Amino acid sequence: MAQQERQDRKQDNREADRKNKRSYLRDFVKNPDGSYVYAGKMWHADPARRRRMLIELWMLLAVMLLAVLIPGFVTTAGLQNTFYVIIPYVFWLMSDFLLVYTLGNMTFGGNPLRDYVYERSVSCYHFRTVLPLAGAALTALGLFIFMVRGGGGQGAVVCFVCCAVQIAASFAAGRCKVTDIWQS
Repeated sequence: MAQQERQDRKQDNREADRKNKRSYLRDFVKNPDGSYVYAGKMWHADPARRRRMLIELWMLLAVMLLAVLIPGFVTTAGLQNTFYVIIPYVFWLMSDFLLVYTLGNMTFGGNPLRDYVYERSVSCYHFRTVLPLAGAALTALGLFIFMVRGGGGQGAVVCFVCCAVQIAASFAAGRCKVTDIWQS
C-alpha cells in the first residue's frame, strides 16, 4: 500500500512540475480574431542604461568565451587524459554557453521584457555568472593536482592564465546590477 502511495505522489509531483513549467501560458489571452496576445506582467528599463549594460556584459562574455576556448585548443597535458581536469573544464564550457543563452534572452527579449523572459534571464543572471567562475577554479585546481602528481606542464601556464581571466571576468559580470535597471 505504501508503494502505491509513493507512486501516486511521484505522479502528482510530475504533473505539478509540468503545470509550473507552462504556467506563463496563462498570461496569453485570445483575441476575437483568434490570435493570442500577451497580457501578463512587463518589465521596463531605461533604453540608454539597458544598452550600456548589455554592451558591457557582452564584452565581458566575449572575454569569458575566449578564456574557456583557448585551453581547448592549446595542448595541455591535463586536458588530454585526466578526468579530474576534463570534467571541470566541460562544466566550465557548458556554464559559459548557458551564460550566452541567458544574455541572449535578455538582449533579444526586447524592452519591455515579458515576465517569463525576465524570470529566465535577468533574475537568474547573477547566479549563472558564478557557475563559470566555479568551473574555472575547479579546472585550475584539477590541473594543479595533475602537475603535483607528476604530470607534464605543457600548456599549463596558458590554462592557468585563462582560468584567472575567467574568474576575473565572471566576478566583474556578477557585480553588474542587472536587476536594478528593470522595473515592473
